[in-house]
Amino acid sequence: MRKTSTEQFIEKIGVEVYPITIVKFLLNKRRILNYFENASQEDFRIPVKYTVGHSDCEICEQKKAEGILCRQHTSIDRVLNANTVLFDIDTSTYFVKNEIFRMVGNRLVIIYCPHPKLITGDITDKKARKINPITIEDANLDGLPQYEKIMEFMSLALMDQSMTCWFNYEFTLLTLPDSRDKSDWCLVPNR
Repeated sequence: MRKTSTEQFIEKIGVEVYPITIVKFLLNKRRILNYFENASQEDFRIPVKYTVGHSDCEICEQKKAEGILCRQHTSIDRVLNANTVLFDIDTSTYFVKNEIFRMVGNRLVIIYCPHPKLITGDITDKKARKINPITIEDANLDGLPQYEKIMEFMSLALMDQSMTCWFNYEFTLLTLPDSRDKSDWCLVPNR
């Protein structure tokens, strides 16, 4: 089995994408592409409406004293203000930090990838694969910005490999290739 360090893969490319973001994309590829497909439908209903600006966001207002935005507006801000992003040629999908994103018509779909070190309780498949999608439809959003630098890769090449990624202090996560759009995973002890 050929193992590839996701940390080294990203380091070689030179972008600010967290390794867990790439791994979660590989673990949830079919599901993420379905989110993009669903958002393209005219009758798609956005469960919680977010705007590009955060001035009318109650949670952002509460966090103002801490100098931070709410989780969703942090993701929006990262996507719209990034200088360098990673682009998957195979799926036309962008990556920056913890975010996987794409414009779908006039909607911006962002998939936030929480790090598994935040898992409490038992480690389950659902918790390890956890992703949080948000969809923004705002008249003030007319597309993605012109990024200074777009680094490209091909996710299909990664789907054929076992990618490793720091999971927590005890374990490293290892993807197990299954098909072109599906990976399983296991944990390998760090000691």
